[in-house]
Amino acid sequence: MVIKYKTEESALISEFEKFLSENKFRFKTEENTEKIRKAFLFSKKAHENMKRQNGELYINHCLKVAKTVVVDFGLGTTSAISALLHDVPVKTEYTSEDIKNRFGAKVFNIIEGLIRIKNAEYFENNSEASTFRQILISISDDIRVIFIKIADKLDNIRTVDSLLPKNKQKSIYETINIYAPIAHRIGLYNVKDEMEDICLRHTNPYIYNQIQERLQTSERERLQFINRFIKPIKEKLDTNNIKYKINGRPKTIYSIWKKMEKKKVSFNEIYDLFAVRIIFSPQNKDDENYEALQIGSLISDLYPEKKERKRNWLQIPKKTGYRALHITVMSDEGQWVEIQIRSEEMHEAAEHGLAAHWKYKGLKEKKTEFDEKIQDILDFLNEDNSSAITFIDNLKINLFNPEIFVFTPKGKVINLPNGGTVLDFAFKIHTDVGLKCIAGKVNGKTQALNKELKNGDQIEIITTKKQQPKREWLNFVKTQRAIYTIKRIFREDIQKSIDKGEEIIEYLLKERGIDNIGKCIDNLSKEFEYINKDRFLEDIGENKLTREKLKEYIKIHCKKEKQVRFWNIKLPFSGSDKKTNPNETQLSDYYQLADCCSPLPGKDIIGIHNFSKNKIIIHDAKCPTAIADLAFGEKAINVKWNSQTKISILKEFIIQGRDEPGILNKIISTISKNLSVNIKSINFDTEKSNFKAKIKLYTMQEDFTENLMKQLKKIPAVNNVEIIN
Repeated sequence: MVIKYKTEESALISEFEKFLSENKFRFKTEENTEKIRKAFLFSKKAHENMKRQNGELYINHCLKVAKTVVVDFGLGTTSAISALLHDVPVKTEYTSEDIKNRFGAKVFNIIEGLIRIKNAEYFENNSEASTFRQILISISDDIRVIFIKIADKLDNIRTVDSLLPKNKQKSIYETINIYAPIAHRIGLYNVKDEMEDICLRHTNPYIYNQIQERLQTSERERLQFINRFIKPIKEKLDTNNIKYKINGRPKTIYSIWKKMEKKKVSFNEIYDLFAVRIIFSPQNKDDENYEALQIGSLISDLYPEKKERKRNWLQIPKKTGYRALHITVMSDEGQWVEIQIRSEEMHEAAEHGLAAHWKYKGLKEKKTEFDEKIQDILDFLNEDNSSAITFIDNLKINLFNPEIFVFTPKGKVINLPNGGTVLDFAFKIHTDVGLKCIAGKVNGKTQALNKELKNGDQIEIITTKKQQPKREWLNFVKTQRAIYTIKRIFREDIQKSIDKGEEIIEYLLKERGIDNIGKCIDNLSKEFEYINKDRFLEDIGENKLTREKLKEYIKIHCKKEKQVRFWNIKLPFSGSDKKTNPNETQLSDYYQLADCCSPLPGKDIIGIHNFSKNKIIIHDAKCPTAIADLAFGEKAINVKWNSQTKISILKEFIIQGRDEPGILNKIISTISKNLSVNIKSINFDTEKSNFKAKIKLYTMQEDFTENLMKQLKKIPAVNNVEIIN
């Protein structure tokens, strides 16, 4: 074991030296290279004999994070040192002060920022908000904090299989809800794609494997298609003496799934599974935008273009600095293909996102829009006292929503979220302008404060000293700066309305005997299409939502939870044979009720292991089939029914199809195999040769619905299954 450990350690040191050698040009001087070596050796000593849950040396994780930060993100010496040391104060006996004394204040500040994020409190209902607050506070100190944290999270999610189930679930949740969106927002698109695909593989393995299998099955055919598609493009570009690189790739599995989900279509109906990227060397740096448009025009001469899918980020880049021209064209074989056109410099910025921006930005350079947005959010952070869930809703709206670009009278570009208004524009110019704004001229025409703006609008703000801020403005403003400023002025009044609204809704729910108050309020706010719960409660408190309307919605969307008795199978394991308790996982993974005798709960039963299905088949103790299996030497397993009473949810299914003998029995049998349900009532009607069944049942599993619907649809005579509640 010692020899193996030393071998692993030697290989790691060799890998580190290779990393140093290949990236000397990034570190600039030999002195910087030595600083990084010193950090590696210090981290290696601090993490000595420590291993991660996947069995690798802990220092290997630190090196992977450093490599990602340097090689993939393009950052330099300070970032490499901080990445190598990022877990030292958290995992070892050394402190942040030790790091400060050895590596200086800059590294110390970055490590402190990373510790703040690491120590963010985790609660089931507000982990997002808590972590997000710490991330943004850390960004205010040094933007490199978030790049190192993203690299750390990327390596963690790559090895998520080695975690305990609870930690695995938490890691996936944080990755998909926090770190993947931030990676997208700061231009790390490849990281975002990888994170999303890994999370989908674990949260919905069936969907992931289905899409992956279809992509793999068609890989050869797809490559041949791409080669046929790009051949005339290459000939056209060569004829025009354009220097370029061209390649084709499929969309990510996650993006394909989200598109299937959003558009309610099958895999075969996704028209733009392919993306072609052209990276060109401009003949003249100042003309690269023109040359990108010229390439787009040459391609449009070859293939018909889908005009509404054109995306031009050449003149006005995304917030991340991303610049490119995207067009979608129809191939000769009837398939839509997206083409991304970038210069070499655009491609470099796209690969490294805002990392390149912060690395090369001069100290005297004026603030970018992203800098200003971060500052807006930091102001909000310091003042906002709303609930964690409301906080994160507000934040996501402003940080991740699509944007529009509008202009001042002098032609300065101002970005706003989709749906941004004249008043949002005024607040973006200056807080005082927003507070004194009475109207705006949009493209020369006077418009009200709540007028929604469109891409390309030019706005001139009209103000007066007599104007006073109004609470009603909160009904239509979209930017965080505007919301924060108005709420700060009316904070006390707003809180009174929220408290009053909470009293009203709690009274109405208790009046109907509903105890799960918090869950019902969340559901109702979503049904009324509110972005956050506080705004919903505020409107109730101000009688903008009538009690009659609330009662109507409560009746439909808030059901009393009920204690219902459920049956499951108890199988005593012992010693090395011990398995996961079936009560804590999906029962169908281990057992199957026999079709021959359909054993009833409470009756004596016997289990027989079916090796072909790798399941234990549960029979009635007197079942002839079971008795025959035992006679042929099959092994009997001691099983018994186990009942438990749990809080359950009422669901109602409507099942329609072709009437045939035994169809009702097949439906009931399919439902009964799922022991996490308890049938309340069945209504079965037939008309001519068709049937319609309404079945109400209780379940203790929130996520069973989709699985049961799939099982019911497998019955040949069933045409449609719908869920009502």
